[in-house]
Amino acid sequence: MTLLTAILTILGSGVISACVSQRLAKSKEELFDKRKKLEGLYKSVYRYTTLLFVTNHIWPKVMDGDINFNQGLALQINNNASEEEKRLIPEIDMLINFYFFNFLPTYKNLVKKRDAINELYQNFKCIYKVKGPTIDYSQNRKEFIKTLFEVENASKVLLSEVAQYAQKLK
Repeated sequence: MTLLTAILTILGSGVISACVSQRLAKSKEELFDKRKKLEGLYKSVYRYTTLLFVTNHIWPKVMDGDINFNQGLALQINNNASEEEKRLIPEIDMLINFYFFNFLPTYKNLVKKRDAINELYQNFKCIYKVKGPTIDYSQNRKEFIKTLFEVENASKVLLSEVAQYAQKLK
C-alpha cells in the first residue's frame, strides 16, 4: 500500500507539474504575442502620423505663395505616402478594435484631428480653385499648422499610452 501511494504521488506530482508547465508556457506565449501586437500598433501609429505630417507639410508653403497648388500636388504625389497611409489605418483599426480597445478614446481623438486636417485642406482647395494665389491665406495657414500640431500631440498621447501599457506587461 505504501509503495502504491508513493507511485501515485510521484505520478500525480508529474501530471500537476506538466499542467503547470504547460499553463506557464501558454501564458508566456500569449504575453509575447500581445507584446508583438503592441509593437505593431506602435510602429503603425508612428508611421501613419509621420506620413500624415509629411503629406500635409506642403500646404502651408502653398498658402504662403512659395509654391503653387499644382507644385504642391506634384510634391504630394511624389511622396507616394497616401498608399501606405491607406494600408496603415485598417491595421491600426484592427489592432485597437480587436485587442486594445482601451486605446479607442485616444485613437478616436487622433482620427478626429486627422479629419480636421482633411477638412481644412478641402476648404483651402475649394477657395484656391476659385481665387487662386491672389488672396491672403495667412489665417488658413495658421489654423492648418495649429491642427497639424494637434495631430502630432494626439499621436504622442496614443504612443505614450501604448508604451505605458507595454511596460505593464512584464
